[in-house]
Amino acid sequence: MKIFREIVRNTAMGAQSIDNIFEHVDSERLKNVLLEQKEVMEDFYEKAANELGEKELEDAKSNPMQQFMLKAGVKMNVGLNNSSSHIASMMIDGYNMGIESVQKCINELERDGVEVPPLARDLMKTYDKNIKTLREYL
Repeated sequence: MKIFREIVRNTAMGAQSIDNIFEHVDSERLKNVLLEQKEVMEDFYEKAANELGEKELEDAKSNPMQQFMLKAGVKMNVGLNNSSSHIASMMIDGYNMGIESVQKCINELERDGVEVPPLARDLMKTYDKNIKTLREYL
């Protein structure tokens, strides 16, 4: 199902973004927040991956070039400004992109009369919660 592929793609990218940004974070408190959020993303990833076949899972994963581009973009962006405020802003932007892509899939399922898996709605709530947590660092 497309929604599970989208959840896999989103949460893998989110966890990778945290890995890429982590070494640039000075605040121990923010590091702990990011580690907690990464664990949650990995949990969503596993749950969605379990709903996909091997071929679907492989198709959902980002390719090495996408991973390289993400890492390079994060390094360049954080290299210019590694304040907690900037890092929180970058993470919020990422979560907002995730919300947009997952919501599009949810809307498509609803238009087609297909039941939306609870995992998708739970991910949306988690993204909102993560954004609220990161706002205090802005």
